[in-house]
Amino acid sequence: MISKIGVKSSSIVNAVAKLFVLAGIHPMAVSLIAIPFALVSGFFTFHSSFLPAFFFGLLAVLMDLLDGPVARQSGKCSLFGNYIEGTIDKSVDFILIGSFVFLFPFATVLALGCSFLVSFAKPRVALVIITDNRNWPGIGERGDKMVLLLSGMFLASFYPMLFGFETMKFALLLVAIVSIAGLFQRLSYGQKLIKEAKQCGTVLPYLNGGKNCPIKQGK
Repeated sequence: MISKIGVKSSSIVNAVAKLFVLAGIHPMAVSLIAIPFALVSGFFTFHSSFLPAFFFGLLAVLMDLLDGPVARQSGKCSLFGNYIEGTIDKSVDFILIGSFVFLFPFATVLALGCSFLVSFAKPRVALVIITDNRNWPGIGERGDKMVLLLSGMFLASFYPMLFGFETMKFALLLVAIVSIAGLFQRLSYGQKLIKEAKQCGTVLPYLNGGKNCPIKQGK
């Protein structure tokens, strides 16, 4: 959902990206710098310093908005860059969410588990049918989860407790809830895509049209 709203700010993102291009910074460097930002955020989280954790976490997430425009404007787009960028994003998510495990073990494990489940639901379909990243349901996308997490950090730095609940624990539980909602939404959409592919005969060849599904393979 948040990613759809973010399109409106593309002019600002492109303007900032242009500064990176003028500075000669490679788009891969823009992607990779998110990891040290996330690690610094995790360090402050470990020490319950949520305001600096929010600041560096925000910088880490913003790098994800910039690496694509920097690659396009510098003419350095590549298929491998597109592939590895997603892996870096997941690494950043793991650090930012996982760093709370020492403070809120149960809520953190729940948020991490549900977050990665919803992320897995989309690419898994590509092992059954030919598909792409367009037109998928929007609940539980990375933008939604990061906005909830960063908002929790910011609020917790001023209000550790809200309505009798620990602010940051509540934010982590919201990440889990939104992820679960997105998971069921994606499973439903994935089922629809697979049905359509079977009708059109576009199931991946190694599955033989779905008749001899290698259930035990890839487990």
